[in-house]
Amino acid sequence: MSSIFPDILSRIDAASRILVISHDRPDGDAIGSSLALGLMLKKLGKDVEVMNQDPVPESLAFLPKTETILSPGEMIDADLVFSVDAAGRDRIGKAVWDCVPEKAFLINIDHHVSNTEFADLNCVDSKAPATGQILFQLAEAGGWELDPGIAELLYAAISTDTGSFRYPSTTSETMRIGGELLRAGVSAGRVNQMLYENYPRRRVEALRILLQDLRFDFDGKCASVQLPLSVTEELSLGLGDTEGVIDVIRAIDSVIIAVFFEELPGGRIRVSSRSKDPHYSVGEICAHFGGGGHTLAAGARLAGPLDDAVARFLDRIRSTFESN
Repeated sequence: MSSIFPDILSRIDAASRILVISHDRPDGDAIGSSLALGLMLKKLGKDVEVMNQDPVPESLAFLPKTETILSPGEMIDADLVFSVDAAGRDRIGKAVWDCVPEKAFLINIDHHVSNTEFADLNCVDSKAPATGQILFQLAEAGGWELDPGIAELLYAAISTDTGSFRYPSTTSETMRIGGELLRAGVSAGRVNQMLYENYPRRRVEALRILLQDLRFDFDGKCASVQLPLSVTEELSLGLGDTEGVIDVIRAIDSVIIAVFFEELPGGRIRVSSRSKDPHYSVGEICAHFGGGGHTLAAGARLAGPLDDAVARFLDRIRSTFESN
C-alpha cells in the first residue's frame, strides 16, 4: 500500500472540496473510517463532507462527530471523493451516487478481497483486517497528527472488524497500531464498554428469540439463525441491533460455519456468514450468490422467500463440506 499513498496524498493536496462516502447499513469500520478520514482531511484545511445513505446505528452514536454525517440530498460540488470500506459501487446506495459529480476523482480505500476496484485510484489491501488500519498507515505516510477523537474512531473501526482484536486477521501490525491509538489518547476501557457492553434491551430480546430456533446442520458443523421481518417489526429493531448475533453461534465448539439470515423489507434476504477454518471459505460461498467479503467473513443478498433462501445457501454449504 505504501507505493499508492504518495498518489493519494498528491490528490489530497490538489483538492479543494472532498466528499467521503461508505457502504449502506454502516458498521463500525465504515463509520469509524469515514469520519476519521473526514476529520484528518479537515485538519489539513480541506473542505470536507461525510455522507452515508443510512443513519448511524444507535450502538455507534457515541463516537465523535457522528451527528455530522450527511444523508443524501443535493449534489456535493466535490473534486475528490473517497469511498471507504465498500467492496463495490453497489454497496453504496444510488442516492449517495446521485450526490457525486461526474467530474470528481474517485479513490477507493478498502480491505475486502472481493473489492471490484471500481475507482480511478484503488487502494485495496485484502490482508488488512479493517479499512481503519489502512487509513492509519496513510496518516503515518502523510505525517498527519492524530488527536484523541480521530484515534478513537480508528480504534473503533479496527476493533469492530477484528472482533476486538480476536480474529485471525489480527497481525502484529494491527496490535502496533492499536498501541499507537491508545498512546494518542484512546480510553480502551470506555470505548470497549460502549461497543460491547451497552446493548439496548430489544437487542437481547431478539437474541433470545433467534436462539430458540437455532439450527444445526452437517453433524453440527454449521449453525444458523433466521430473523423474519415480523420479528424485526415486533421488536422495532434498528440498524446495528443484530450485530454480533453471528459471533454468538460461531463460538460453539463444533461449529465451523455460522450463518445469520435476515429478511428485509421487499423480500430480499440478507446473509452474513463466518467460518473458523480457511479450508471452508464463506467468501466463495457468498460469491456464488453475487456477494463477497473474505475467506472467514462474507455476506450476500438473496431473493426470498426466507425458507427458500435458507435452503439454497445451506445446500451450497453442504457442497463446500463435501468437497473438502
